[in-house]
Amino acid sequence: MADPEAGWHGTALRADVALVAEGVMAELPPDLEPAVASVWAVERARRPGLFNGRVFCADRIAPDRIAGHWTEYRRVLAQMRQPDLFDRLRIRALAVNGLIECADGLILGRRQAGAVYLPGYWQAPPAGNVEARNGSAATDLTSQLLAELDEELGLQPAEVEDIRAVVAIEHADTHVVDVGFLLRTGLSFAAIEARRTLAGNDEYDALRVVAPDDVARTLAGTEPMLLPSARILMRCWSDDR
Repeated sequence: MADPEAGWHGTALRADVALVAEGVMAELPPDLEPAVASVWAVERARRPGLFNGRVFCADRIAPDRIAGHWTEYRRVLAQMRQPDLFDRLRIRALAVNGLIECADGLILGRRQAGAVYLPGYWQAPPAGNVEARNGSAATDLTSQLLAELDEELGLQPAEVEDIRAVVAIEHADTHVVDVGFLLRTGLSFAAIEARRTLAGNDEYDALRVVAPDDVARTLAGTEPMLLPSARILMRCWSDDR
């Protein structure tokens, strides 16, 4: 049986891992500008609302500290579309990713078909780039996670508890790094689905719940559209019980 997590690398994190911006974005080599600009032009034509904002890039990852710098989103997207650019750009775009345990089990969301990255895959929501929000360069990972939680599922900070970072997961090929969190809510799955509908976010075209008794069976399977990051987080949840 093929390993569904082949090429995906995890680093255990402390719950209070710090994020430190200590580097600066390097000048883009002139010979790379055409490749980056070409990808950006194509993606902007498909999605005119794309914004070239600032995204955090991890340079060094340790259990207690993630150090890096801010970079522009168009470089991140260019490397996603052309993974061989990693040899030159060396971008490890940082994201937050939370696995929610609700009253009925663990929540998964299917990325909608028009998503910029990994359309159609089931992942643990919420998830999103660590970015400079509202012009701020603040780098608090929990705040980033809570902002994504509100945007994607309509859940508020007071409705979740036991939020803690557990693992940094580097994606194969694209080198995106998810800072994986575990968190809990007393809400039912039906209530969370209703909140997502009310929030009007279309990040996911469907949600599903994995009952606690079904987690081991899910992890033992080879469902091709379940992201390895979700599998790794589910295993962290299982190990924590």
